[in-house]
Amino acid sequence: MRTLLLAAAPALALVLAIGCASDQETYCEAVEEHRAELSDIAASGEPGAVLGALDAYRDLRDEAPRDIGDEWTQVVTRLEGLQDALDDAGVDPGSYDPRVTPDELAAEDRKAIEAAARALGEARTVEAMAGIEQQALDVCGTPLSQ
Repeated sequence: MRTLLLAAAPALALVLAIGCASDQETYCEAVEEHRAELSDIAASGEPGAVLGALDAYRDLRDEAPRDIGDEWTQVVTRLEGLQDALDDAGVDPGSYDPRVTPDELAAEDRKAIEAAARALGEARTVEAMAGIEQQALDVCGTPLSQ
C-alpha cells in the first residue's frame, strides 16, 4: 500500500500543479479583463468611485487563487459594508460629503457610514489591497490598474 502511494505521489503532484496553474491562469485572465475598468475608477476623482469597483472586485475575489483569497475577502467585505451603510441611509455615494452632512441624515446613519469608511481605511484592509496588487504584478505580470 505504501509503495502504491509513493508511486502515485508524482502524478498527484502534477495534477495539483496543473490545477493551481489553471486557477492562476483564470485569475490572471480576470485581472486583465477588469484592468481598464479599474484604471478608470482609480483615475476618477468622483466621491464614491471606489464603490464602482465592487462588482469587479467580487469577480476577482471569486477567481482568486486560495493564497490571496483572504485578502480579497477583506477588501470586498469592507467595500460592501460601506455600500450597505450608504444604501441603508439612502445616500448616493457620489454626492456624500462627510464634512457637509445633510440635516435629514439621522445620527445613527452617519455613524454607520463613518464606521464603515473607517473600517475600509484600516491598516488590515490597506495591507490586503497592497498584497492583492503585488500578487497581480508577481503572478500575472500586470497591475490591477494603470
